[in-house]
Amino acid sequence: PYGSPPGTLYSDVVSAVLGQDGGWSGPVALELTHEVAAVRSPGCSGKGNDTDYIKTVSIHSTLLERFWGTRMKLEACVLLPFGFHERASARYPLLIAHGHYSAIFNPGGRFDDTPPSANLSGYDRVDQQYAYWLYSNWTSKDGPFFRGARALVVTLNHPTPFFDDSYAVDSANVGPYGSAILKELLPLVEKRYRGIGAGWARGLLGGSTGGWEAFAMQVLYPDAFNFAVAACPDPVGFASYTTINLYSDRNAYFYDSAFKRTPRPGYRDHYSGTATVPGTSTPAYGSPYGQTTATVEEMNRREVVLGPRSRSCGQWDVWEAVFGPRGADGYPARLFCKDPSGDCEYGAVNKSVASQWVERFDMTRRLKQQWRHGLGEKLSGKLHVYVGGADSFFLTNAVMDLQDWASDPALDPPFGGEIVIGAHEGRGFEHCWNGYLPDGEAAPNAVTRELYVMTYLPRMAERWAASAPAGASMEWRSY
Repeated sequence: PYGSPPGTLYSDVVSAVLGQDGGWSGPVALELTHEVAAVRSPGCSGKGNDTDYIKTVSIHSTLLERFWGTRMKLEACVLLPFGFHERASARYPLLIAHGHYSAIFNPGGRFDDTPPSANLSGYDRVDQQYAYWLYSNWTSKDGPFFRGARALVVTLNHPTPFFDDSYAVDSANVGPYGSAILKELLPLVEKRYRGIGAGWARGLLGGSTGGWEAFAMQVLYPDAFNFAVAACPDPVGFASYTTINLYSDRNAYFYDSAFKRTPRPGYRDHYSGTATVPGTSTPAYGSPYGQTTATVEEMNRREVVLGPRSRSCGQWDVWEAVFGPRGADGYPARLFCKDPSGDCEYGAVNKSVASQWVERFDMTRRLKQQWRHGLGEKLSGKLHVYVGGADSFFLTNAVMDLQDWASDPALDPPFGGEIVIGAHEGRGFEHCWNGYLPDGEAAPNAVTRELYVMTYLPRMAERWAASAPAGASMEWRSY
């Protein structure tokens, strides 16, 4: 896992007894006597080497190396369209599928020429079925989904010392990843594999972290992309930073109250993206009861144990690293007082730090402020957002705030995109719902998470074709 890369030192498991007074029975000695061994990467294809369809593009980024003072690598896994090798003059649109680090190409549904074996069961069988389904349809001349929608599909690997993913923006702590991706990596991919290389012929999609990246890159670089699908995105606005309002709340761990101390929920129910009916390989819907399974305090206390100074590789810490300013000690400035042993009011929000988050990375605020001053003309019709009505991490909340603004009939120009909060038979979908099927029917998250490319690439192709300037290369659309 990313949190334990090759070279990580670790100890044997040591038992300790917790005393009746809540204290430990004595000091616990841990000796780092083991090391995680290096393993050979399976490569973008998963087979160790590039194939006819899947290619690897790696660069050492000058922009990132200047920031970090050491060698920094960016990698793209590229899926070539059917007919690429036979049509030497064709040029293609490009779709970036954002998501967490994956050595193997996985844009939201793997690409594999191997049908599922008889011994596969549970979600492993579901995953392999759809991986083979994507391969079979992608490589077909007559497949209905990708005819007229031939494109390059790219996944990116850009891990940082804080997380398995940079969030693909320029950040005070993480570095200029947005610029490095746009100015260094993408031009090389498009040059090497005959991309059209223009904003009208590029799209973005992703879920969760990848959903936020797709949304943010479209908003921050409105001319560079022409369609963004943001599924269950991390908070796109900080009036609902999950269950915390960074504009008004005093404490991140507890609701503001003069007479009681109610913990804020941080995680509810369970992730349902790999759920199957027990004992079968049939995908199942979750059970969104609304039960709190972890509070904001508990989630952050865990990260304090895993690593100091926002270096736990955890979700709340990486948000501090990406969205926040650099602190006086050179590490990300704390948004709120995480550690009860710290010299600060436990859980208290640092309003100075919060204001800097809001200024740079509150995307809903940016849209509200700039929409009527030119940004709306560049983004109308490009933003498509999907989230479950009962998202496990309360990511529904920020999307509802966005929806309240975007649905204003007086908005000029109109939002023009789509914001959908998903439910099935009255039950809100959990994390990470990415929309209904193309025919409008609902399906479990364990199915739709495998179908990002099939669901959204054809829709992007329609917009690309409608936006193409006179004389544009359109052979990709002809077969």
